[in-house]
Amino acid sequence: MNTKILKAENKLCPCCMEEHVVQTVQFETDIVFKETEVEYTVECFYCDNADEYFEDSEQMNRNDISMKNAYREKVGLLTSH
Repeated sequence: MNTKILKAENKLCPCCMEEHVVQTVQFETDIVFKETEVEYTVECFYCDNADEYFEDSEQMNRNDISMKNAYREKVGLLTSH
């Protein structure tokens, strides 16, 4: 997985409940949606302590829209843009 670091900031990490540098990262992933495999961009946080990726509610909404737009483009429908 090719991960791009968008920013890193020191804050309380909701994943491990410790204060440390939490990275905001972006990467491409794929999923099967409505029987169609689509590749889309995901933005989320990364916790080094737990070696886990996690999303807040805003990121979940943006990632959901990104996935659905990728599906729409692949099957020839209009996107939300």
